[in-house]
Amino acid sequence: MDKTTWDVIVVGSGPGGSIAAKTCADAGLETLVVEKKRLPRDKVCSGMVMGYWAKDMVREHFGDIPKDVLIEQGHYNGVTIHVGSEASLDIPTFIPVGWRKNLDYWMCKKAVEAGVQVKDGARALNIKQLNKGYEVELKEENKETEIVNARFLIGADGAYSAVRKFVCPDLRVFYRPAYRECYEEDLSIEKDRFHWFFPSIASSPRFDINYKERFLLIEGGSIRQIREKIRQILGVYGFSPDAKPLWRDGCVIPVLHGDLLNGVFIPARDNALLVGDAAGVLFPFTQEGIGPALKSGLLAAEAVTEAISGKGTSGDCYLKKIEGLKLFLKELSQLHQEMNDIAKKGAYALVEAMGRFIERTVREM
Repeated sequence: MDKTTWDVIVVGSGPGGSIAAKTCADAGLETLVVEKKRLPRDKVCSGMVMGYWAKDMVREHFGDIPKDVLIEQGHYNGVTIHVGSEASLDIPTFIPVGWRKNLDYWMCKKAVEAGVQVKDGARALNIKQLNKGYEVELKEENKETEIVNARFLIGADGAYSAVRKFVCPDLRVFYRPAYRECYEEDLSIEKDRFHWFFPSIASSPRFDINYKERFLLIEGGSIRQIREKIRQILGVYGFSPDAKPLWRDGCVIPVLHGDLLNGVFIPARDNALLVGDAAGVLFPFTQEGIGPALKSGLLAAEAVTEAISGKGTSGDCYLKKIEGLKLFLKELSQLHQEMNDIAKKGAYALVEAMGRFIERTVREM
């Protein structure tokens, strides 16, 4: 890559980074996406495009998702919640689903078609603020470091965001684990549904299962601690007691809702903006990240274009724009907290409350 100066540098090539980069390029800005992994890269995630909000943004800014990007069955027909052995609730809704490796790469390629350039396999090591923008030091394996510059910087680089460390160097971030195990087990359970299991009458611990092609995926932050309980519950559906996973992987989730909502964490500084997981906008309880990543990425790009037109710094514009998203996150956080009290009323009360929560996120957003 010969060019070293850009209008916008986006760090991270997930949904938030891709929509931010594509929107900037559509506005005529020279835009570079920097991705630390080689593309296409995988991510531990259900890969569900949940809610009308996310579906509409994908359709409007990227087009219809091609069939070869989605899993073989293309979509799930809903979400089923199981609380203890007493109560269950099915929420019918159309949910496109794919492996994140394919979904993210498709969106990134659509950004490239709009004129975005991508530099993958390059880690952002150091970021400096200059008089007229930002200097980012990049390091590729077995290569010398490289310096790129831009007037605007968007951090869409996930849980361990390098851009967030630059924007908020004193912020103390706590993380929660997320694990995934993949099996080849043919269970007698609806394979066209995403299933949430709550072994006790409480909002945690929990785990989820879903089928992608022939693969059964078990996911959750507590699956190592409740492994025997999981096998007992799934044994009812035919899960073999001797089943061994084809693979295991995992990631971490930054716990930033509280700091974001009370103002301790401000996801922008001057013309450096944070989106998606880097901004802590993952939905509570459902842990849905694609929709809020897309929304925050789009708002960040709009803030950049407004700043170029003389409406202040992009950071100021962005912080105003995400107030609506923060209000929604606050509402979801309050609903999640209320579930602990609702659980005292029993399994049926809890499953109905969970259903209302998911209805709120899936149908309205």
